[in-house]
Amino acid sequence: MEIIKLFMCCHKEFSIVPPLWQPIQCGAALSAPIAGALSDSTGDNISAKNREYCELTAHYYAWKNIDAEHYGFCHYRRLFCADDRVKPPYLALAGVPKRNYIGSENFWRKTISDYDIIVPRSEDMGIPAGEHYRTSKFHFSEDLELFLALLSRRAPQLAETAERYLAQNRQYFCNMFIMDRAHFHEYCEILFSVLEKFDQKKTLHGNFQSDRTNGYLGEIFTGIYITHCRECGAKIKELPRLDIGCTAKKRLSCLLLPPESRRRFLAKRLAKKIKD
Repeated sequence: MEIIKLFMCCHKEFSIVPPLWQPIQCGAALSAPIAGALSDSTGDNISAKNREYCELTAHYYAWKNIDAEHYGFCHYRRLFCADDRVKPPYLALAGVPKRNYIGSENFWRKTISDYDIIVPRSEDMGIPAGEHYRTSKFHFSEDLELFLALLSRRAPQLAETAERYLAQNRQYFCNMFIMDRAHFHEYCEILFSVLEKFDQKKTLHGNFQSDRTNGYLGEIFTGIYITHCRECGAKIKELPRLDIGCTAKKRLSCLLLPPESRRRFLAKRLAKKIKD
């Protein structure tokens, strides 16, 4: 049987653990232990950098300390949906998801064996991915430009893919994926070597949210890397995403302005015009 290690990233107590997934505490070096969760602060780790790297500290921990044939990551509030008949890229839910949404151990083993990479569905944001990053709150153009320059030097084979990904409207969010060993190790080798260089040159922006830049850039890199793998012939499966424990405000927003809907695109453009 293939060795599959799937990690549900968390920084506080969790309400549900899908079959085959293991909770892992991100930034364990900075906070009290969470019952039932693996710690990302043992072995070779960057747990103390969690405020900048976010869930990427769990990715680094798995890369350096866990031997497996497949690696996966989700969040304690953002899970993969096993039912791909769900049409939106994600569902905003208040409580525990339906059983068929969570999937069984057999489902995950079978699906993982059939694909090289599994990711949440990309979402059409109505604007190019690069523009979306540059105009989002707590994001800065100079960070993206520095990261792309460093990425081009470290992995020139990804330079053109990065341009294409940033110029189109579909994005992969949340640093969630399941990858076979070869892809996961390549992903980590490139990403963390680039972020190490980025840390030597970056500008701190002065507040908790904006200084989570490494995590934000990891999300951009995930989209670039998935696009590269697809262009190279990797077998990729996209599944819906479940956002659980959502506020009434978010659930209402998804009801009135569904993801990828014309209404949502128009509302975002209107909000941007008002802001400008």
